[in-house]
Amino acid sequence: MLEFLYSDKCNRQIKLMVCIATCVMIYLCPTVQQLSPIFIGISIVIGMGIHGLRALSLKIAADNTYKKGFVILILVMPLMAFITLISALPTQHKVILAMQAIGFSAIGLFILSTFPKRRFDKN
Repeated sequence: MLEFLYSDKCNRQIKLMVCIATCVMIYLCPTVQQLSPIFIGISIVIGMGIHGLRALSLKIAADNTYKKGFVILILVMPLMAFITLISALPTQHKVILAMQAIGFSAIGLFILSTFPKRRFDKN
């Protein structure tokens, strides 16, 4: 999924549509129960961390002996963070709160994944 998000096949329009769909899901879920601002912040940081770990993994040379271990780390660390976050959520409406947490971490990832390709015009 991350490879598609960062590939040339995933253009700005696709990213925008996915981001809008995620925002709509996040907007509709609080009608049942709203996620705490602390959990929102943690979720966004997890999404940004996923982007940061991927950026670091691209800097490691392919023939480096630590490359395979770092790839495993990229898979395990966000998964452990999500499991810890979801286990700390209140038990009432846990599925709705988990959907919001995943949505906010996706927003954090989308924000940073589109940033490097932006062009700023200097006048």
